[in-house]
Amino acid sequence: MTAPPDPHGGVDHRTSSAPTTPPRSVWLARWLWIAAALVGLGNTLLRLADREMLIGELRRVNPELSQQEVDAAANGGIMFALLFMAGLTLLYVFFGNRMARGANWARVLVMVLCGLYVGGRLFAWFVISMARSLLDPRLMPDMAVGPLTVLFTTVIAALNIAVFVLLLRGDSRRFFAGPGVRPPG
Repeated sequence: MTAPPDPHGGVDHRTSSAPTTPPRSVWLARWLWIAAALVGLGNTLLRLADREMLIGELRRVNPELSQQEVDAAANGGIMFALLFMAGLTLLYVFFGNRMARGANWARVLVMVLCGLYVGGRLFAWFVISMARSLLDPRLMPDMAVGPLTVLFTTVIAALNIAVFVLLLRGDSRRFFAGPGVRPPG
């Protein structure tokens, strides 16, 4: 009697030396990554809850709109923002779960996104502070950057920095290197 054909072409992908569970640093990075997405979702929900501010902004940008057009634009904008943030949150969860299962591409993507977020926030804060100090205040647009927005942005940036650092730790690198491959250092 012969054995059935191997669907993996004779290669056993279940090596005994491969870790089956991620180290604590990867596990923590995954949950901090997902927490950053949830904080961002919470920030969006708080901003969208202020319908008066949204209507006022629509009126300021386009004063000739009728009330029906303003309401339709506000409702459409809220729906688009909710769908976009829900999709983005699901992508964060997907990437975090793939990373926790050992997908190095997900780890690299998460680290790049963390770096882009933190770098982008630092650049934005720098540009805004330079513009406020160099330009005439009458030339500056009215930027509604309140303390709550700064708080949310700072928390998300801190979470992203923590994720980045956790994914660079030695146990994380060994987990993603896989069996038979030793990371440098």
